[in-house]
Amino acid sequence: MDTFEQLNDLIGRIYDAGADHVAWQHVLTDICRWTGGEVAQILVLESAAAVPVFNVAVGYDAAAHARYLRDYALEDPRLPAWRRLPPTVHLCHEVVDPAWFDRQDFGAFLDENGCRWTMGAIDPVFDGVAGMSVRRPRRAGPFTPEEGRRFGLLVPHIRRSLALVQRLDGLAARARLAEDVLDRLDRAVVLLAANGRVVHVNAMADRLFEAGRLQLRGNRLDSADPAEAVALRALIAATLDPRPGGGSVKLLSGTAGAPPLIASGCRLPDRRPAAVAAPQAVAALFLTRLGASRDDFGQVLPALFGLSRAEVRLAAALHEGLSLSEIAGQLDVSRETLRTQLRSVFDKTGTRRQGTLIRLLGDLARESRLARRAVL
Repeated sequence: MDTFEQLNDLIGRIYDAGADHVAWQHVLTDICRWTGGEVAQILVLESAAAVPVFNVAVGYDAAAHARYLRDYALEDPRLPAWRRLPPTVHLCHEVVDPAWFDRQDFGAFLDENGCRWTMGAIDPVFDGVAGMSVRRPRRAGPFTPEEGRRFGLLVPHIRRSLALVQRLDGLAARARLAEDVLDRLDRAVVLLAANGRVVHVNAMADRLFEAGRLQLRGNRLDSADPAEAVALRALIAATLDPRPGGGSVKLLSGTAGAPPLIASGCRLPDRRPAAVAAPQAVAALFLTRLGASRDDFGQVLPALFGLSRAEVRLAAALHEGLSLSEIAGQLDVSRETLRTQLRSVFDKTGTRRQGTLIRLLGDLARESRLARRAVL
């Protein structure tokens, strides 16, 4: 006999699947058991898209999926019927005459794949198909109101879990973009966790490791040169210090044949933005070869925080000490536009006040200024 505990467990696993795509197969199998179905599917297909944004099913094979999407998905008479109704669970035989299917090739396809009877919940405003369904063969008979009620208990949780899937996929895409931008910088970037462990390095830092210029010991940044190792540890400790004014700059002279490196660090905001390649990073180290080209805010800010070009321009002007009124006059934009951009900059950098943002920008600019003086 089904119990409240079973329902509660199923709902919990629906939310777990929001962070694990593979788990959806097992969850849909249990949804079938709970609702009396034999086939289940969650489908998000934009009308102009060649492939679904999200498509998970149990009970029939990939070839049947492909054929349904190609030949029937946008012609299924149940879909427009469901779109005219609230996005709750509806039984197919209550919205479309079942005899219609017996006169169509579509009906033979449904019978062939054991999914004649369906109950589904469809997003009525989505341009395409966005919904979930549970199905079973002709021999099992149409779904009952009680089975529809059971499915209806799960639908809101499935929707919230799918929203989590979209959110996590978006974060992953932004993380990949951030990593790609970091890899394009001509300085080494090392992101550190609060305990000092390395959580991400860009391509230039990888080259330093491959050349033996830097080392990882217990996932912590180190150097084969004892004096350089001491300097690195001091820099990391100062950078991780949460007190105002933390961080410093070191000149790493290196061993014979190794070019000097200018190393500096800054803390990242406590509320890390999604664009940071490693969400658990709390600080960044920058290592620049003496005499190498320098990157300005136009590269560092998009890489670490995902700022747009307009947001970088605003941040750089604030760092130079300009007020919003002065920036508006220089850029010929309204103060309201700048306020909107500033709110976005706050959100992406994890800052809440202009003073905190300017201190962060000062930390990021410090090593660039030292590099410029050293080269000159």
